[in-house]
Amino acid sequence: MKKLILVFSLLLSPTLAAAETVSILWNHLAPGAADLPAESNINPALNGKKVIIPGFVVPLDGKNSGYVKNFLLTPQQGACFHKPPSPSNQLIHVSFDVPVAITDLEKPIYVAGILTVKNAQAGFAKTGYHLQGIEAIPYPEPTNLVSTSKEHQH
Repeated sequence: MKKLILVFSLLLSPTLAAAETVSILWNHLAPGAADLPAESNINPALNGKKVIIPGFVVPLDGKNSGYVKNFLLTPQQGACFHKPPSPSNQLIHVSFDVPVAITDLEKPIYVAGILTVKNAQAGFAKTGYHLQGIEAIPYPEPTNLVSTSKEHQH
């Protein structure tokens, strides 16, 4: 289902549809055994690739304006400054040239951009990847498939 939503979102995005974009999930960032150190359990094959990945936003800009330029992308909801951060291979430092609208920090988004393998300190956490953002795409809302119209009765 996630892959279907991802493909649907890509089709709606003319910026991404025109280029070779690889859709990835969080397990692609840490392809090795679970007991490997996070710093060495990274995926060098993704370095320099144009990717799209779903996740949750933790702003690093220090403003609560609904727009961010720099943020952490995490695989789980609720990551914040007072909780221990995810391992570095499960955190992406995302930066955009201009601020992008993030309307609800509780909802996931898709972020597309150029991914770089890069261990760095970003805000309160160590990250294993950097993503130069191209586009932030809202996660599709579920639709109600049940018809609300009344059946014609005789």
